[in-house]
Amino acid sequence: MISNLIQPSRESIQITFPVVKRYSKGQPIYKQNQHSEGFYLVKKGIVKLQKILPNGLQTILKIVGENEIIGEGQFDSVFPQKNLSYAIALEEGTLIQKIDKITNLTIQEQADLTQKLLERASEAAQRHERLISYDAERRIKAVLKDLAIKLGKKYGDETLLKINLTHEDFALLSDSSRQTVTKTLSNLKRQGIINYSRNRILFRNLENFKL
Repeated sequence: MISNLIQPSRESIQITFPVVKRYSKGQPIYKQNQHSEGFYLVKKGIVKLQKILPNGLQTILKIVGENEIIGEGQFDSVFPQKNLSYAIALEEGTLIQKIDKITNLTIQEQADLTQKLLERASEAAQRHERLISYDAERRIKAVLKDLAIKLGKKYGDETLLKINLTHEDFALLSDSSRQTVTKTLSNLKRQGIINYSRNRILFRNLENFKL
């Protein structure tokens, strides 16, 4: 698909495209098993990638933030690719840009896209590694810390994570149970490590947040 391109540094990755679409909270950007129409760049907001498994159960593959790529990248109509998940906007006014023609990109933008896809693959591998090497509580803590680093806002030593996820959603993200998520959050709050209310988690000191 895209190969033999020099990988840029993380700091240089800023892809821009002319066509932007706005999505409301809860609106699907694309649906699982429909033919892919390309890649999508999240310009503003947060997106949930949710998948229905063959047994009918569902999981959450990833929470995606600004300047991240989603989608399967369909550029070949001869061998059409289907979407592997649902992409759903979690915030009102989420802005998405579609990349449906690789020829529209400059060489640098193609390289940036390649780097983003490599990072996406690395995150998937990291989740698999955690599943086999971490217990449920540690996986939950890892998910919380990852989201806080990526999506949280710093206020002095504290970090505020505002995200529209339920305890069940955190369980699906961490391959654990809702009960374990609730217990882990309660323990962290009792220890003074976090404070939380509906859709908000305040980390007292993220640098000292131990897995």
